[in-house]
Amino acid sequence: MSASPCVHLHVHSEYSLLDGACNIDDLAARAAEFGQPALGLTDHGVMNGAVELFKAGRKHGIKPIVGCEVYFVDDHRAQARPGQRVERNHLTLLASSDEGYRNLVKLSSAGFLEGLQRGKPTVDLGLLARHSPGIIALTGCLASRFCQRLNDGRDADARAHADDLLQAFGADNVFFEVQKNGLADQDRANEGIVRIAREVGRPLVATADVHYLRREDHHHHTALLCVQTKSTLAAPKMTFETNEFFLKSSEEMAQAFAAWPEALESTREIAERCEVEIELGRQLIPRYLPEGEDERVYLRARVEEGLHDRYGAPPPAQAVERMDTELEVIHRMGFDAYFLIVWDVVTYAKRNGIAVGPGRGSAAGSLVAYCLQVTDVDPLRYDLLFERFLNPERVSMPDIDIDFSVRGRDQVMRYVTERYGRDAVAQIVTFGKMFPRAATRDAARVLGLDYAAGDRLAKLIPDPIMGRAPSFEDCLKDGQPLRVTYDAEPQAKQIVDVARGLEGIVRNSSIHAAAVVIADRPLTDIVPLQLADAGTGEGGERLYRTVTQFSKKPVEELGLLKMDFLGLRNLDVIEDALDIIERSSGARPDMARLPLDDEQTYAMLARGDSIGVFQFESEGMQEALRQVGPTEFDDLIALVSLYRPGAMDQIPTYARGKRAPDTVAIPDPRLESVLATTKGVILYQEQAMQISKAVAGFSGARADDLRKAIGKKSREAMAELKPEFFAGCRASGTSEGVIEWLWTTNERSADYSFNKAHAACYALIAYRTGWLKANHPSEYMAALISSVMDTKDKVPFFVGQAETMGIEILPPDVNVSDHAFVVDTGNIRFGLDAVKGVGFQAVEAIRDARTEGGPFSDLWDFCARVDCRCVNKKAIEALIKCGAFGSTGASRKGMLTVLEQAQGAGAKRQQDAQTGQGSIFELGPVDAPSPFAKGGWEPPPPPIPTGEFTQPELLALEKESIGLFVSAHPLKEMREALRAKVDCTLTELAAKRDGEWVTAGGIITQAKRIRTRNGDPMMFATLDDLDGAVEILVFGAALAEYAGDLGVDSIVVVRGRVDHKDAAKTALVVQAVERFAPSEEDIVRARERAATHPVGPAPVRLSVDAALLPASVLDDLKELLAGSPGDAEFVLDLRLRAGGSRTLRFGEAFRVRATPTLRAELELMLRVARAPTAAA
Repeated sequence: MSASPCVHLHVHSEYSLLDGACNIDDLAARAAEFGQPALGLTDHGVMNGAVELFKAGRKHGIKPIVGCEVYFVDDHRAQARPGQRVERNHLTLLASSDEGYRNLVKLSSAGFLEGLQRGKPTVDLGLLARHSPGIIALTGCLASRFCQRLNDGRDADARAHADDLLQAFGADNVFFEVQKNGLADQDRANEGIVRIAREVGRPLVATADVHYLRREDHHHHTALLCVQTKSTLAAPKMTFETNEFFLKSSEEMAQAFAAWPEALESTREIAERCEVEIELGRQLIPRYLPEGEDERVYLRARVEEGLHDRYGAPPPAQAVERMDTELEVIHRMGFDAYFLIVWDVVTYAKRNGIAVGPGRGSAAGSLVAYCLQVTDVDPLRYDLLFERFLNPERVSMPDIDIDFSVRGRDQVMRYVTERYGRDAVAQIVTFGKMFPRAATRDAARVLGLDYAAGDRLAKLIPDPIMGRAPSFEDCLKDGQPLRVTYDAEPQAKQIVDVARGLEGIVRNSSIHAAAVVIADRPLTDIVPLQLADAGTGEGGERLYRTVTQFSKKPVEELGLLKMDFLGLRNLDVIEDALDIIERSSGARPDMARLPLDDEQTYAMLARGDSIGVFQFESEGMQEALRQVGPTEFDDLIALVSLYRPGAMDQIPTYARGKRAPDTVAIPDPRLESVLATTKGVILYQEQAMQISKAVAGFSGARADDLRKAIGKKSREAMAELKPEFFAGCRASGTSEGVIEWLWTTNERSADYSFNKAHAACYALIAYRTGWLKANHPSEYMAALISSVMDTKDKVPFFVGQAETMGIEILPPDVNVSDHAFVVDTGNIRFGLDAVKGVGFQAVEAIRDARTEGGPFSDLWDFCARVDCRCVNKKAIEALIKCGAFGSTGASRKGMLTVLEQAQGAGAKRQQDAQTGQGSIFELGPVDAPSPFAKGGWEPPPPPIPTGEFTQPELLALEKESIGLFVSAHPLKEMREALRAKVDCTLTELAAKRDGEWVTAGGIITQAKRIRTRNGDPMMFATLDDLDGAVEILVFGAALAEYAGDLGVDSIVVVRGRVDHKDAAKTALVVQAVERFAPSEEDIVRARERAATHPVGPAPVRLSVDAALLPASVLDDLKELLAGSPGDAEFVLDLRLRAGGSRTLRFGEAFRVRATPTLRAELELMLRVARAPTAAA
């Protein structure tokens, strides 16, 4: 006879971070499988999964019971002193009514907002009592105060705690929780729990304290705990001693709790009492205008003003009709206030000098947004669809995302918080999950293996496609690299098996980079809040920000107004460049009214000269620009969309169509207007919508349904729409061949079709940055370099780019430089913020002294006038070393010699001035003598010695203080000779494949020898060329052989493998080193050859087995090579069955641009005949 169904009430999901190992949908499915009528969720201190549970319950036909296992303390507001022990216990709470749910939301929120203690949200008895209505309390697990008191032999205290709970929640709402988990401590506690429950006349309730789904998942859960505690399976810091913490069947629960069958009955009773409805799909948009004022009328007025501004007076009839249609849909869907709030935020930003992007996402398809100045791309001119943004037949919240300058984003956030209420505005939580790569590395760590063991396997996992990481199921299919290694290596199998148990589990929570929620009431009336780590403050204190406990999707499903406020560095760069232009010329270009037909800009981009141009910087994109040769804005929109996985295959087609329009094939005249701008390629999601309207008779809303089905690869939705599409096409007279082609293209386009509205917005930013670079190169590059001052690797790179543009980079100068890089007579002057050891306050002090007293005549003058409290000795030393006192004429060596004396004298003069013995700041006009000069301060200072460092020493000082050489470069004279010896510059390594062998060269600027965990010697060094720097790693035998060649300041040529193991940077694992010391004759010869025969790129070379090469592959190869024209020769090394090899060189007609994309395509095409290539 089967047991009566029970209900699990104490359950932890993955939102009990790195403790719960259960996916909520899996939990609900399992409970339904067991015939259990309901399921509780009680994560540690949070309600992150409440909406997911509610939806999963609906899906699987069981009742969701929302709960929380709170952290109970004596005083939730008390902050413990360092080292002080704080008792913090667990308590299980369940919402039994809508009021109880709201109280649970407030309790969980208050735990964070009022009671955060050592990173945990806490509540006390008073807080529980205030928010107890509608809540059922269970006395808790072994970590509860009740059980702790019992196991400590403090029965009276346990009873007192029970009485407190009975008083706070009411006797009918307290159940005494018993568990059967095989732990001796639990068995002892159960005795006391049963006794006291009998004493107070309250029932028992049975729980399993579920942490994992099935008994066999115990090992995966143990690994998860090791990830949390940074320990290993061999020596775990925390573990569950038994394997009983899983979701048991009702029969298993009945067997475990045979002694207390009433405890199982209580689970059903509680489940029946719990009736909570989380209402989804509401609209909780705050009003923009006070009650009684008509937001519809106000919105129309604002839009009509913008319509005349954008299109002139009178505006075209098409624009008026589109405006009327959009406003009607917006009002009918209840979104008037939404648009006004977005308009308000953008208007505030623009009025306060905060740069706003031209739009992003599908919002650019709205003419209303365009007229409100929320977006800057004309939706009529570029065929952008309103239905792509807002489907009138599918009521869902609009989604308008806004780019602001990084500097201004926080100010916008403050405005929104003040304008709409501090308690009604918050950011949104986001969760990081353990996808296969991260899970593999974590698995290797918990197994106690070297990082390299997991990293090697992680690199066999393919990159995400369109943001979707592959699953282990995908990676372990036959023939996949990970599967081959898994089958061949026992250690690999062990790592992957552990990693599979971690796959998909939430690893951490953080602040969503952009999402902001604005409510029409206090947020804690709707959604629980928590505090998220926001880093550290200036004093090292921990900072937190308030975020919703629900992530982005549940927040939207609740009907809250959600917007994304993104910080885009390129907007800061544009604004800074405009500021520099305005300072130098007195005129400020208006980016919003910039003509989009500047020939100079398109010519620059067509050359592939796009370093520093938004979205167009990568080597592959430079190649695409050269192939396409853009001449109009539509080309830029297309390129943003084409340079993506899947769509890249269409670049040659688009380029060919642009060069030879007569080659563009459009299968139906009705598609001419849709496909002409993309040269016959269906590239945009909007095109699929337009085609379905033009030939299948779809409405705009139905066309959007098709777009969504394509994008989501929904077989069900596509199957539903296919008959309707075919019938509509046939009714319009479309041929069967064209219908089949269109539908097949729709299905294929799921992998690459892009949102044209978003592409147009980002193409506009690309055009603006390109226009600035082409027309104001010095100003733009100064702003660009300033934007990366805190990234040491990027400053040398962009400085090198500026120099190749013919712009001279001048060293910092205390008499001229500002915080950032500035333009000085057409050249770029280094910013003082880029000098190591010179902080913001120091630069401010230098500027203040310079403004008040004019240029500094020498070091003594500087030390006397600049506030010594802000500019210390270390800062002055750095300024001397980098050459910032060059305009005073003194030697750096001499100034360093007298620095301590000068600084001491200056500090004393300032101290004397503060005590009334005269003010060194009471200086005369700009040309007044130094306060230390004769006739000024007495006695006059000693002269600064004239001796100077050698040139290599000066360069070393510059490198030390600003990270690169400015006055000269050790490699400058031999640049061409070195380039002739290497395959690529150091900045090009990032585009190489992981593991690819290369020859590179440069100067060693840093070197450090260490020992590995195994005791073997290795070296980290920094190799620097004129374009950038890279870390090189030298191990074992290579280090033993070449250590003498790897000293600091050595100029070397190295051969090694590219290493991308750290996603943040590229390294080079070196196998061979050669000192590079060309003779003067070699340098001159190389320079002459470079002038007449520029060094071409290294050949693209692949080795294949000739016997396995299909006969048809040569034609396919030629077609692929022809689509990537460039300067590199393509060479195929054929390994012959009889031994030996034959080299097949493709001619001049098939020279290619050597890019990672092309190499990947070649390797894919030749994969059947590929074999590992020798390292030589």
